[in-house]
Amino acid sequence: MYRWWVFVHLVGVFGFLAAHGVSMSVAFRLRRERDPRKVTELLQLSASTVKGMYVSVLVLLVGGIVAGFVGHWWSAGWIWAALGLLILITLAMYGLARPYYQRVGFVARAMAEGETSLGQDQFDQVLRSSRGVWVIVIGIGGLVAILYLMLFKPALGFSSTTAAPVPTVSGPSVAIAASELAFDVPSVDAPAGVAFTIVFDNKAAGVPHNVSIYTDASASTAILQGKIVTGPTTVTYRVRALDPGTYFFRCDVHPTQMTGDLVAK
Repeated sequence: MYRWWVFVHLVGVFGFLAAHGVSMSVAFRLRRERDPRKVTELLQLSASTVKGMYVSVLVLLVGGIVAGFVGHWWSAGWIWAALGLLILITLAMYGLARPYYQRVGFVARAMAEGETSLGQDQFDQVLRSSRGVWVIVIGIGGLVAILYLMLFKPALGFSSTTAAPVPTVSGPSVAIAASELAFDVPSVDAPAGVAFTIVFDNKAAGVPHNVSIYTDASASTAILQGKIVTGPTTVTYRVRALDPGTYFFRCDVHPTQMTGDLVAK
């Protein structure tokens, strides 16, 4: 389910990039174009993508918000920063781009219809307004910042930057660690016939993980469902005595990427 919502989110991102790319291309072209009729056509092209862009933003928001809940991302700083940045960019672009393009369109249509009170110098001044530069800077810079947050997932102070110390445990124990979206080992050995502990070290900053044990890879019968923790941190799980055999363990947040075998013997 998590992957499907991420897929929906990425579909929205793709649609937004396509529409946003057209708008940015028009913004760059307006810095050079001086034919009023062509300027009007460019503005019409940009306007034709607005509806698709808003629909794409809605899709990426729905997919991202639901994936955030399913994947337990809302305790991480980067997702809040990305959402806040998207809202700020949207408001800034609405406040800057909309009046700028309206003014450019008004002047371009007037000149195309033969208005003599407006000269080429005035038209050039309107097209080279600093607002046009800010539209480009905010549009591209904001997108790069959001992509950075999504790819690198910085903690941004929501969790400790230093790993928690490994707790002291009594009796037999098993150590498992996670980095990014992978366990450090594909298989671990555990003692059979006695209760033991799993010391789980989540080294992935800002990423939620856990360790759960199931009777087999179908994950239909749980032996242990460990608490989900956001890294970097360490947690200890207590496991009941197991009969000799091979069991299946996974991260419930990333059930297809992070799996392994636990062998009780």
